Amino acid sequence: MKTVFIVLDILLATGVLLFILTGLPKIINYIIGIFGGRQKPLPKAQNLHKFAVIIPARNESSVIGDLLSCIQAQTLSKEAYDVYIAVESLDDPTCAIARDFGAEIYVKRNFDKNGKGYVLEEVVDHIFQNRADRGYEAFIIIDADNLLEPDYFEKLNDALDAGYDIAVGYRNSKNWNDGWIAANTGLTFTRFSRFVNYPRSRRGDTVLLTGTCYYIKTDIVKKYGGWQWHSLTEDVELTTVSAINGFKTRYIEDAVFYDEQPTDLKTSFIQRKRWVKGFFDNGKRFNERLYQGAVYGGKSDRRTCAEMLFGAACMASFAVFFAAYIIGNLFIMVKFFDTPIAFAALYRFIGAWAGYFVALYIDSLIILIKERKRIKMSFLRKAEAVIMRPVYSMLYVPVAILALLSPVEWTPIEHKVNVVDGKTDKK
Repeated sequence: MKTVFIVLDILLATGVLLFILTGLPKIINYIIGIFGGRQKPLPKAQNLHKFAVIIPARNESSVIGDLLSCIQAQTLSKEAYDVYIAVESLDDPTCAIARDFGAEIYVKRNFDKNGKGYVLEEVVDHIFQNRADRGYEAFIIIDADNLLEPDYFEKLNDALDAGYDIAVGYRNSKNWNDGWIAANTGLTFTRFSRFVNYPRSRRGDTVLLTGTCYYIKTDIVKKYGGWQWHSLTEDVELTTVSAINGFKTRYIEDAVFYDEQPTDLKTSFIQRKRWVKGFFDNGKRFNERLYQGAVYGGKSDRRTCAEMLFGAACMASFAVFFAAYIIGNLFIMVKFFDTPIAFAALYRFIGAWAGYFVALYIDSLIILIKERKRIKMSFLRKAEAVIMRPVYSMLYVPVAILALLSPVEWTPIEHKVNVVDGKTDKK
């Protein structure tokens, strides 16, 4: 039996080693995120650029007014942007609110294809065909549930003036205090901002787009013949294309936007299943090109190509070996119940789970400490978020299994949360 324990210990050690080797770029980014200071601000723009702001807003009447109020309050001149609201019907109450703010309404025409990417394709084509005279230099993509700091567009204008092809700001949460699911989802995006985009941008690497509030140059979209990113995770797809083609990207730490996080397990499950499925699909499409970019370089961002190529392997390898270790010890506990062998297996079983929990607890505490000025959670909510973080993370296992074994379609998520004076207001 001693030999069996040795084999199991080797399995766990192998999983940890593979995690470190395949996740080395992520570990380096993490260290930079911990010890790095504030990002150096971009120079103030010398020119006023022209943006087309596109907001997919199907049945978003409960939140669209607050976003449009934020846009109306932007410090960037109103001459610098036009707002396009995409809906599926003129009977949608969203339309009346959009008209009150002077936004242009676009009604979706093709209902054979579902998903945000196809809506964006239609609106972009409409602009190219019917609004070319307005001279848009970039498209800003925003979700209807977002809120923006007043200088958000001004910061994007600075980035465009500095020559960046794509830029995105700091993703904060509207509803930190709406339960452990919302809190942990918020921590996920905060982690992306501080420990992925900050170090990548600092080193000049491709930044990660997480769905919303980014701009992309019009010239790039034209080069591809219109909006061509249609996967379940069009943000990851566009990030991948950016890394492969060496687009010049920027994360803007002091440009802050907010979005709503799911508050119930069902909605979170649906959302994360789409993320995982989209990630797998993008891997199938782009892994060969990511490999070429990582190995041969050329115009590609080699570091980000390598990080994206091995990103899934980093977690998957650890998960497989960790599961084998846990199952092996559990089997021994059952088979040799109430014997010293079973207690030895129990010791290893508990030790492995304790290591997993402690690692995530430490990671959560680092995020909360590093971003304490921007995470507006009560002390009790922070404690709950940290305690439940391992459970939130473990749920990715059944999510990944379902994403692999069953079809996943784009499912709209109801938005109803707004921020009023720093407090959550559900409509």
